[in-house]
Amino acid sequence: MEKFNCDKCGREFDSKKSLHQHKNDKHRVAVHHTPRKQFQLKYVALGVISLVAIGTGFFAYSNTTGNFTETLGEEIPIEGRTHVDEGTDIIYKNSNPPTSGNHWPQPAQWGFYLSPLPDEQLVHNLEHGGIWISYSDVDEGTKSKLGAIASKYPLAVISTPRPENDDKIAVASWGRLLKLDSLDEELIEKFITSNINKAPERLASLEQPPIKLGGAFADFEVTEVDGRKITKESLQGKPAIIWFTTSWCTPCQIGAREVSRLDNELGGKAFDVLVIFVDPREKNSDLINWRTKFANEDWMVAFDNEITQLAARADIRFLDSKFILDKSGDVQNIDFKIADEKYLDKLEKVVEG
Repeated sequence: MEKFNCDKCGREFDSKKSLHQHKNDKHRVAVHHTPRKQFQLKYVALGVISLVAIGTGFFAYSNTTGNFTETLGEEIPIEGRTHVDEGTDIIYKNSNPPTSGNHWPQPAQWGFYLSPLPDEQLVHNLEHGGIWISYSDVDEGTKSKLGAIASKYPLAVISTPRPENDDKIAVASWGRLLKLDSLDEELIEKFITSNINKAPERLASLEQPPIKLGGAFADFEVTEVDGRKITKESLQGKPAIIWFTTSWCTPCQIGAREVSRLDNELGGKAFDVLVIFVDPREKNSDLINWRTKFANEDWMVAFDNEITQLAARADIRFLDSKFILDKSGDVQNIDFKIADEKYLDKLEKVVEG
């Protein structure tokens, strides 16, 4: 059996998970875990009215006025963002709980939980721009209030118990962490609104869930890479696919080729395709290259953006999410699996009316 040794003290463990727990318990970096009251009292003794973010980005907080800076929480160095196989144990080194790092392929559903979920899954929620509120050893009243906060933001917040926490409540976004020794609802909500979607993939939303099967798709306006404005109205008149992806999503590439093949078989005029790219790191050239390699040249490709937030309003939680609209703009199919023959059959039925 493979053994794992602690690089701090040399102790041997049978699993990465046990090693991770040991390092969390015995070798935490002190600056990440200074109790909030102790930290505040230190500065009060020096006559400082408020805590000011210096270097590491601690949140500004006034004991007398409750004033806040635009971005709350301690800034935590990013550990990476690679997808690994589900079930893989990952040791997160930069904070407890983690705020970034490699993670499992599928995020968790937003909402309030009474049982813990794996860190490796929840980090994916953070990558999508969401907020993770974890709690440990809190009373039922606190759980109820945390549940109410999660319910208020059903497309942006997930709250779970986490026994490994060293504070009662920890509020995390991508690369940022706020620790509390007691419930502060106002501060938590300010953290949510100031840190939502400050992440590689802006898929969280402060709005309520929107698009239902059989209902109308949300109104929108995006700019295609050639500068054209695309709206829901401009797609009406014939069926359309609205597809959320990135240029590097391999299942999306495979599916695009299949849909392109059907598009050509039907003469190239039977339906429109609008592809929305959700990775802000990409450039226009990435979208154009993707269309050339995997799609048809008349497919519309555009970025989602902070103003449109179409992915958030469509409650997109997975890459390769696709909506088939009929010629009136109503949603006839919602799918986030690879576009295979079954998907093509559904698309053809909508085209045939």
